[in-house]
Order: sequence, then C-alpha cells, then structure tokens
Amino acid sequence: MAGSEVSTFRSASSAVCALLLTLVQISLVGCNRTQTAVDRSSEPADVPYGTRITFGQGGNSDSYKVSGWSRTEEKFTWSEGTGAELRIPVAATEDTIVLKMRMAALFKSPELPSQPVEIQINGQKIAEWQVGDTAEFVAAIPHDITKLGGVLAINIKTPKATSPKALGLSADPRVLGICCLDLELSKG
Repeated sequence: MAGSEVSTFRSASSAVCALLLTLVQISLVGCNRTQTAVDRSSEPADVPYGTRITFGQGGNSDSYKVSGWSRTEEKFTWSEGTGAELRIPVAATEDTIVLKMRMAALFKSPELPSQPVEIQINGQKIAEWQVGDTAEFVAAIPHDITKLGGVLAINIKTPKATSPKALGLSADPRVLGICCLDLELSKG
C-alpha cells in the first residue's frame, strides 16, 4: 500500500471503530434503561395515606421492614437490638402527615419502668416517647419530609433494649425494645 492509501485506510478504520464504539455505548445505555425499568417495577407501590400497616401474622409489614426486626408473632413484631428500620414509599402531599404507632415495650418495674424510644424519619428526629403498656403514639412529620414524596426511612431507636432473660421475665435471650402492632401515616 502507498502512504496515502495507508492513511486513508487508518482514517476509515478509525471511523469504523468510532461508529462501533458509539453503537456499543447506545446499546449499553439501552440496557441500563431496561434494567432501571425492571428495578422500579420491583419496588413497592406508594402506600396510600390512611393505610394501616399491621405487624402480626397475616399482616402487611414484611415488605417495609429493613433491619432490626425479630420474627413475626401472632399480633405483633418485636424490634430486636437497639434500633429498627422501616422504609415506606409515599406520594408527595401538601397535607400535614402524622405517624401513628400502636406499640408496647419490654419493661419491668422498678428496673426498667418504660422504654425510651426515639423516632427519626429520613435522619430527622420527630419524636421521643416513653413506652410501656400498649398505647397509640402520635407524631407530626415535618412538611419538608413529605412534600416531595418518596421513601420515608423510619428509624426506631431503643437505647435501653434488653432481653427478657436479663430482666428475669423468661429464658428468651433476644435483645428487645418495642413490640409494634400497627402503624399508619395519615393526613391530619
């Protein structure tokens, strides 16, 4: 090949390589879009405001539990360890939203007369409760958290969680904080 033919061949080869690289990139972008679409379809749908999420057997809480939860019992689920997390997808709203939780705690007087419980949503502390016998606890969620919608990461902190065995209540060695019966995010 003459020098000008080699130069033309290299230019043509470079153009073909560039075209192939572009086609591969377009193909990869298409694959990523397809994968994203698959990932989104597997996410739970937004939970309509006013829906009760129940934590007993036959309840609907399993798809929202992330970590720190013990096995589901007949009417409730215990938080296990000093923290538990839920992730609940919600729609954007201009309304005021409140979190309602019906729960009880592992306690024994006088050693541990109640369980201190801190609630954080998306990293922002919204409530501090002293939990003992079964009761409903309510906290307003700041509008800046709910106005855009998305996933609410609800963290339940129980720094004094202990075991029934340590309190002399039973042989159960699990470190327990609260037993959650149900939860609701409602407009109010």
